[in-house]
Amino acid sequence: MKCLKDFKEDIHKCSKCGLCQKACPIYQVTGNDCTVSRGQFIMLKGIIRGELKMTPVINRYLDICLKCGACSKYCPSGIDAVDIIVAAKHEYFKNSLKEKCLSFIKKTTLFGILPDIANIFSPKAKSKKFNKKVIYFGGCNAKAQGNRTVVKLLNKLEIEVITPNFPCCGISMFSSGDLASYRQSIKKYINVLKKYDIKEIVTTCASCEKTIKDYVKWCENNEDKNFLSEIKIKNIFEYIRENQLKIKLKTPIKATFHKPCNINNMEDIDWILNNTENLEYVHMKDFDKCCGLNGLFQIKEQKIMKSLFKNKRNNILNSGAKIVLTSCQGCEVALKSYSKGKYKVYDLLNFLWKNSVK
Repeated sequence: MKCLKDFKEDIHKCSKCGLCQKACPIYQVTGNDCTVSRGQFIMLKGIIRGELKMTPVINRYLDICLKCGACSKYCPSGIDAVDIIVAAKHEYFKNSLKEKCLSFIKKTTLFGILPDIANIFSPKAKSKKFNKKVIYFGGCNAKAQGNRTVVKLLNKLEIEVITPNFPCCGISMFSSGDLASYRQSIKKYINVLKKYDIKEIVTTCASCEKTIKDYVKWCENNEDKNFLSEIKIKNIFEYIRENQLKIKLKTPIKATFHKPCNINNMEDIDWILNNTENLEYVHMKDFDKCCGLNGLFQIKEQKIMKSLFKNKRNNILNSGAKIVLTSCQGCEVALKSYSKGKYKVYDLLNFLWKNSVK
């Protein structure tokens, strides 16, 4: 398992150019260099050298980071800031009873018991059989909302859908630095996949997709790494575009779209939004800026987070659309939480299917 010292060379590559300041949503609100990767790397370099200790103050700045990865996309040195910050979080997590208790509560309730209870009442569909088969990783959202939309849509494309009972992808544990629990999620995922002779996985949640794609980076043994490297993971929107599946809504609807940070195939979603009949797609300002999901858990930082949420809400309202579509269950929760009833938020796939002419 990687630790902070393993990222020593990556941190050293930071040229302090400041491009991350332009990309970071939190820095845009605070103007504090400690809240952006450049400033955090300076502190972490001090910890690696033994000049600083991992204190609650430093951990606070690591917590404020939304883990959206925007700084990495702008970084000319190609540094993956999120992995470094999470490794640093792990250093603090190991010696913090408070952090361990919070992580335990989240993984057993929010991402454990609650999705399992919802799964009892969620609609389930049995897939038709076809020559082409894929495994569906729906995450906690699939447990809460069922698999009916995914199964029916892919069956329409003559693809059989296998729906194992996967645990949570572990993104919450990863972000909080609970890498031991995150590692358990990886092992459970591998154990489920080994029951099937299928190497292709389809996802519907951008965060789940990014998380399971990154499993191979955090594996501790070569056997698991080799196994995961053979797995092909695709977002369901890739299938829709590849097959040129046209969707027609029953009635004209005006909507905008919020791009989750972890989506890397926005061209597929753009194709769907622009080719769905009766859908008036309005492009909102900063549609690709982070929704601030991780900020919902930062109770002590609500002044910062309220400013972030206000900007996103204003951009949605200024678009003139009363419906916001997205493709990440976390983003869906965040956008709903500060909507103040002024707009409605839906999962893109479920919304299109439920409102389409079958």
